[in-house]
Amino acid sequence: MINTIDQFFQACHPFGYPLLACSVIMLAAILYHLLFGAKWNDITRLEKSAAGGDTALRQYCRSPQDELSGTAAFILQHREDSHLEQQVEARLGCYVDSCRAGLSTISIITNIAPMLGILGTAWGLVDIFGVFGTPSAESGISIGISKALYTTIFGLAIAVPGTIALVCFERRLERNASRINLFFTQLLARSKQS
Repeated sequence: MINTIDQFFQACHPFGYPLLACSVIMLAAILYHLLFGAKWNDITRLEKSAAGGDTALRQYCRSPQDELSGTAAFILQHREDSHLEQQVEARLGCYVDSCRAGLSTISIITNIAPMLGILGTAWGLVDIFGVFGTPSAESGISIGISKALYTTIFGLAIAVPGTIALVCFERRLERNASRINLFFTQLLARSKQS
């Protein structure tokens, strides 16, 4: 039975430390995305200012606080530009891409961690088959199988929360991208009418 972290990493040898590195990198990517990547409140602030009418929106956009308010200010200043829609689409595409910060890292880790776990299990099974024909074969096989499965457990323990975080972040990004698209479609239509 494994009682310490050191024993756990010895049981997962040589894949325990790469799996630990995967878990640290994934945690850092999740925190980075939460702190810097996802700008969830930008569209909410812009929608609230627009609810007060065109005057309130213009007032809010006088000193752009974020990329979305900067894009709204750009629309208000360049209403007559014939390529306005393409420019706004490009700006919003860059904005949504910046909101994806850290998601590709989480995706990569959630794919790699279970593979490393299974590779560690296969590695452990090779060791198990090496004890066949020895006097301690029975105890060696049962201990070896339990040790071999630790890497799979470790890999899955990394992948499951990472997958949950990735799905939640992607879903939230899709919802906000839809809100952004709707808001700017309406703003472009209003700017053409004025």
